[in-house]
Amino acid sequence: MPKQSAKDVSQKPWGVPGEEHQLWVVPLEAGQEPPTNLRGAPGKYKVQLLLSRPGYPLTAEREHKFIDDVVGDSHVAITKPLKERKVEDAVIVLLQASGHGQRITFKGLPNDNGYLGKLVVEEIYASSFHEAEDLAYQVIAPFLSAWSLHLDIPMHVETIQVTDLQTQTNSLRVRTPPFEMTFAGGLTPVLTDDFCQYASLYREGMNSNSGFYRFLCFYKIIESIDFRRSRTNSAAKQSGQQVRRFREVVPADAGELLALLKDVYPWRTQWDTFALDQIVPADVRGKRIGWVREKHLNPLRVGIAHALLKTGEIRITLDKLEHVQQVNKWLPLCRILARMVLRHEFPAEFALTMKPLFLGQGAR
Repeated sequence: MPKQSAKDVSQKPWGVPGEEHQLWVVPLEAGQEPPTNLRGAPGKYKVQLLLSRPGYPLTAEREHKFIDDVVGDSHVAITKPLKERKVEDAVIVLLQASGHGQRITFKGLPNDNGYLGKLVVEEIYASSFHEAEDLAYQVIAPFLSAWSLHLDIPMHVETIQVTDLQTQTNSLRVRTPPFEMTFAGGLTPVLTDDFCQYASLYREGMNSNSGFYRFLCFYKIIESIDFRRSRTNSAAKQSGQQVRRFREVVPADAGELLALLKDVYPWRTQWDTFALDQIVPADVRGKRIGWVREKHLNPLRVGIAHALLKTGEIRITLDKLEHVQQVNKWLPLCRILARMVLRHEFPAEFALTMKPLFLGQGAR
């Protein structure tokens, strides 16, 4: 997952709108240069998982803040409301579990209404920020899923904060919000049924907070356009018409990527290096879309589909953070490629003109 330092938050636009990033706060002495490696070193870490009720986020869309003093929300009551609590009433719950040779203790903290709002591991030994987050999540996620099943309620982790207890450096998961847009005016092109089928699936992906589901939506567009081209080219060949060919390649450098982005996002004029790095993983630059699909996107799609759609027994778990991170890694590129093939396949319909309302401006 791409990494962003706290001092960069004010830059607009930053990153790919709607995708997940990592925000950092690094304590520095006067004149001290910020570190170039934010991976972290072996040592002790604190991990905080903030809970929320799906559909009811705890912060404003364009507000990113660390959660040391924040307690979230859930549908699980663990104590009385604050105004009714007495000295003898319980105020936290403790959950102990083992993982990777460690006994990990989670403290469950209530909000003012008495509902479980945060799970905290005060100390865990790990080799890096990533490992600390992964260890804590792997241990607690099965419990969250079991509670969701037994109690018939959602158990949603809104964000995770990790603190290096030696350096007091913090990392936080955040999501860059979409742009706010307005119509540019002019005539709207005729929207064919074929195009609307694809557009509706794209909207499903954009509306969902589930990375797994979003990935499946965007991947399905890419896959389906390939089948559509095979069908239409076969019909064209039989009738003696010209067969359409597309040379669709993942951009090999920043210049090519900017040209592609200008084509599929004609209304966006600025792209920071953070966003460019996030969109195209280094190992697929210059590769054909078909190769990227076969080697990287399809195996991920198959893993998700086997868990959710394939007939038979469930063989994988969606609780593993590594699966979430893999999806987050490929989502930006998958989304851009979906826009690319739609732009090529439906040039008239895709040209519906929009413009950003706050492009290049700070948050409201």
